[in-house]
Amino acid sequence: ELNFLRAQINPHFLFNTLHNIYGLSLKNSEQTSPSILKLSELLRFILHDGTLQSIKLSEEVKILEDYIELEKLRYGGRLAFTFEKEIDDVNTSISPLLLLPFIENSFKHGASESRFNSYIHVRLKLVNKQLTFSVENSKENEAGKNDNGIGLKNIKRQLELIYGNAHELTIKETTSS
Repeated sequence: ELNFLRAQINPHFLFNTLHNIYGLSLKNSEQTSPSILKLSELLRFILHDGTLQSIKLSEEVKILEDYIELEKLRYGGRLAFTFEKEIDDVNTSISPLLLLPFIENSFKHGASESRFNSYIHVRLKLVNKQLTFSVENSKENEAGKNDNGIGLKNIKRQLELIYGNAHELTIKETTSS
C-alpha cells in the first residue's frame, strides 16, 4: 500500500509542476528553460531516492529547496516566502517525499489563487529526534469550492503506515484579519 501511495503522489507532483511550467511557456518567460532543468533534477531524485525506505533529512530539505526555487521562478517578486530551519542532526532519517506535498499545496491552493499579499512561511525544526514541520500560506476565500485532490489524503495515509501513532498531523484553516 505504501508503494502504491508513493507511486500515486509522484504523478500528482509532476502534473502540478508541468502545469506551472506550461504557464511560464505561455508568457514566453526566460524562466521556462531553467524550470525544465530544475524539474529534471527533481524527477531524478524522485526516481532514484524517492523509492528508498528512508533518506537523510538533509536530502529531503534539499528537494524542498529545489522545488521552492522552481516555484519562485514562476512568482518572482509577487510572493513573500520564508523557510526557517532549525536542525540539530541533518543525518536523521525520514521517509522520502513526505514533506513536499505540503509545500506543493501551499503554492497550488494558496499562492497561485491569491491575488494580493501572497505569502508562504515554512518552518522545519528537528530537535532531539522530534520533527516539527509547519506551512502557513495565504488563501483567498473559496466559498463553495470542493477540493477532491489526492495529496493530503495520500500523505495522511503514508504517515499512518510509516509512523503509526508516533506522529501527529494538524491542518487548520483560518481567516486572516
